[in-house]
Amino acid sequence: MLTHFSKAVAQLTDPKMRRVLWLGVLGALAIFMVLWAAVWWLLTNVDPASIWGLTTIIGWMGGYFDWVAGLAFVGTLLVSTFLMFPAVVMIVVGLFLDQVAEVVEQRHYPELGEARKQPLLETLGSTAKFAAIVVLLNVLVLPIYLILLFIPGANLLLYYLLNGYLIGREFFELAAFRRMEPGEAHRLRKAYRGKVMMTGVMLTFLMTIPVVNLLTPVLGAAFMVHVAQDLRRRQALKATG
Repeated sequence: MLTHFSKAVAQLTDPKMRRVLWLGVLGALAIFMVLWAAVWWLLTNVDPASIWGLTTIIGWMGGYFDWVAGLAFVGTLLVSTFLMFPAVVMIVVGLFLDQVAEVVEQRHYPELGEARKQPLLETLGSTAKFAAIVVLLNVLVLPIYLILLFIPGANLLLYYLLNGYLIGREFFELAAFRRMEPGEAHRLRKAYRGKVMMTGVMLTFLMTIPVVNLLTPVLGAAFMVHVAQDLRRRQALKATG
């Protein structure tokens, strides 16, 4: 696993990869700017008087309310960014995975030949659907995240496990579908579900590191190409005894 990750990191300096890397970083930033603008608009256009009980709280807190509201606004941006990042990564990966995979395969797996063709709209549609599932599940378990605040580290553990499973599954299938039929790729993932999930947990952890998280879509795509090829090789060896 670490060998595959090291290969992915080393290839970030490849001129062909750097172009995709910059596109991926700019794509992630663009999506987040839209999300931040949407949160800003929502919070600044909601009339406090329309929220039940808030008028009473404003009167009780007096001049301190603006200060607390400012902290709440910043906190909302941070929490929304934290919860949305896995979905943003999936959208960016859906856009650039083929370009990343092609660069990786040309250098490390030239014997594979031409990849299986997939319609772009089909890939983007599947990616968008999965990104929506990631957001929905993270929002649904938000109350559990809050409850686990009272157990140090437990909410982060849940975040890594949930998104590790989701991210590992989707990254793997996007990479594997280039060389395998969907049914075959699903069976391979299930046969090595532990390794795929561990890869997803590693990528989810990278998403929580500032600056590094912007590199995660491209880095993760390259990493998963190596993982998918390794698992294909293992399965072939197992089949031949």
